[in-house]
Amino acid sequence: MKKIILVVILALGFAFTSNAQAPVFKKGDKVANIGVGFGSYGIPVELSVMWGVYNNVFGIKGLNSGVGAYLGFSSYNETWFNSKFHHTIFYPGVRGQLNYTFVDNLEVYSGLLLGFMIWSSDSNYGGGNASGLEFGGYAGLRYYFKPNLAIYLEGGYGITNGTIGISYKF
Repeated sequence: MKKIILVVILALGFAFTSNAQAPVFKKGDKVANIGVGFGSYGIPVELSVMWGVYNNVFGIKGLNSGVGAYLGFSSYNETWFNSKFHHTIFYPGVRGQLNYTFVDNLEVYSGLLLGFMIWSSDSNYGGGNASGLEFGGYAGLRYYFKPNLAIYLEGGYGITNGTIGISYKF
C-alpha cells in the first residue's frame, strides 16, 4: 500500500510541476478502457469506463476529475501439495480519479477503486467461495496517438498490479 501511495503522490506532484497543456480528459468526456493485467494471478482482463465530471479541481487549471465503472476478471490454475485448484476472480467496482495533461496528448491520472471481489475455487477435494469489499488505488499514464484513441499503462491495487491497454474516447 505504501508503494501505491508513493506512486500516486509522485504522479500528481510531477504533473503539477509542469506547464499545463490543453486537457485531453475533461468534463463531459467519456473514455472506455480495455487492458490486460500483469504481476498478479493469471492474466487478468480489465474493462472500465470513465466520465469527466468536473474541471479545474481545487482551482488548479487542467486538473480534472472523473468517475466510472470497473470490471476485472481472471481465471487460473495452480497445484499445491498434489492438489489441483482452479480459481476464478470477478471484480466489479466503481472508480474516481483525477486527470492532468502532462504534455500534449499525454495525461497522468490517479484514483481510488471500490469494488466487490468474488473469488471461487474448485479442486479435486471440493470447492469454496470468498467475497468481500475491496478498496484500492491506482496511477497511470495515457498517451493519445489519435484524438480519440490512446494506449495506457496503469499500476496499483485491484485485480492486478499493473495493466497495459487501449483507451477509446467517445
